[in-house]
Amino acid sequence: MTYAQDKGRGLPAPQALETAEFHDLEAAAELCGMHPEMILEYARADLVVLRQEGGLYHLDCRAIHRLRQIAVLREERSLSLRSIRFVMELMERLDAAEGELRVLRERV
Repeated sequence: MTYAQDKGRGLPAPQALETAEFHDLEAAAELCGMHPEMILEYARADLVVLRQEGGLYHLDCRAIHRLRQIAVLREERSLSLRSIRFVMELMERLDAAEGELRVLRERV
């Protein structure tokens, strides 16, 4: 189980992250329960990556999951954007280390 999947920590687990489905900004905002301007703010803060096609922004399922994590850190933990960036980086490192550990255990 990865850090992001640990429900006991209050962060939502990824759901269908491997799908190639993209959502426009309005649909993503609805899925995340936040205003589209907040998503744009998080993109400006380099917390989430938006794709732009034809003047419209699109987000993949990984970005949706990341936004849900950001919302938990911002709303429930009252973290600043700088702190959220730091926590997200740590979570990514931890997930990568857990993946490496899983591979090493399979070799043994």
